[in-house]
Amino acid sequence: MSATVRLAQADDLSDLQRLDPWPKERIWRQKIAAGEVMVPELDGGVVGLMRYDLLWTTVPFLGLIEIEAAHRGKGYSWLMLSFLKDHLREQGYVALLSSSQTDEPEAQRWHLHMGFSSNGIIENIMDEGVGDVVYRLMLS
Repeated sequence: MSATVRLAQADDLSDLQRLDPWPKERIWRQKIAAGEVMVPELDGGVVGLMRYDLLWTTVPFLGLIEIEAAHRGKGYSWLMLSFLKDHLREQGYVALLSSSQTDEPEAQRWHLHMGFSSNGIIENIMDEGVGDVVYRLMLS
């Protein structure tokens, strides 16, 4: 059976916290209400998440994709990204930004594979010597 992607709902909170414990519950609830989190669902269970943020309240930025280890490599990130692109287009956005650290070649390859183009590097944003590669994906 294949996964379906949908916007996260309040009932998904425990799954979201399990997959990404960083945001506080209050933030998760705000992001769910704003439609900024989507999940792939397989056999009635949430197997991953994708969340985005709005930079400067106008530019969508892909904050995180997380897929349970047992479900990786099955195209779920592609499904979620396709869902997100449609969702953002419906809201009038024209591009999606994202980033990966300069010492994460696998994440860089993923971005390029998904159609993102590199828009430069922010140097020393993390630890000394580690920067962030910024990517843009046009939604048209």
